[in-house]
Amino acid sequence: MPGPRRAAAGRPLPPLRLTRRGRAVVVVVVALAIAAAMVLVLPRASMAWSGEPPRGHLVLAGETLWEIAVAFDPDVDTRTVVDRLRRINHLASVELTPGQFLLLG
Repeated sequence: MPGPRRAAAGRPLPPLRLTRRGRAVVVVVVALAIAAAMVLVLPRASMAWSGEPPRGHLVLAGETLWEIAVAFDPDVDTRTVVDRLRRINHLASVELTPGQFLLLG
């Protein structure tokens, strides 16, 4: 186990003490770390809830995910829309059940 810290002349150094400026620096660094964490977390939270209810679709008998994707976003490549719908609805496949509710985005 190492002994106490020693100065160049062999005398023990006094315990480390923070000055008023040092304490202020520590407070500022901690505040910046908290602010940075909030900047990273809050945008995601605001994206999760935009203030309006999520759009959805109740699956009818015989409907396919492809048809729903075309109707929902006809200007975007349908494969991309199908992939997005599968991801946001946690679908393992494109199989749908009549009465199933799909979030559309």
